[in-house]
Amino acid sequence: MTDVISAGIALILIVWAVSEDVKAFRIPNYLIVTGMITGVIMLCIRYVTRQHIEDYLLGTLAGLSGMLILYAVRAVGAGDVKLFAVLGLLLGKVIIIRLIAVSLISGAVIGIVELCIRKTRLVELGGYKVKVHGFHYAIATLAAYVVVLGYGIVVSI
Repeated sequence: MTDVISAGIALILIVWAVSEDVKAFRIPNYLIVTGMITGVIMLCIRYVTRQHIEDYLLGTLAGLSGMLILYAVRAVGAGDVKLFAVLGLLLGKVIIIRLIAVSLISGAVIGIVELCIRKTRLVELGGYKVKVHGFHYAIATLAAYVVVLGYGIVVSI
């Protein structure tokens, strides 16, 4: 399991991403850069304290590559891809893989609920504003984070 400081930083970033995503329908780059700087600082601290940092570097790659597949089919936005790369840097490869899997499930459930409600939003796609079923994947990420870390805490007790 990841350390408490990294888990707390990740939670703050996810909650911040949810608030930005709900307000502006995007995750801004300053949030990603803040998370990346914090993640690199945590990586340096781990290196100095002689911890294995490979897990966290692989977590970044796993988060990035796993979400790039979803980005390619337009299931998520670029901000979500970058957010998962940052979360992989903070949480490591095992937790980020679990987080991707659980966020897919929670995203599907939230997406079905939104389709049933038939909420449409005005979204800019390719320079044109169109009405579509808007979906905030950051909310699914937060739900998945609570499930994955909550499960990890229960199992470790």
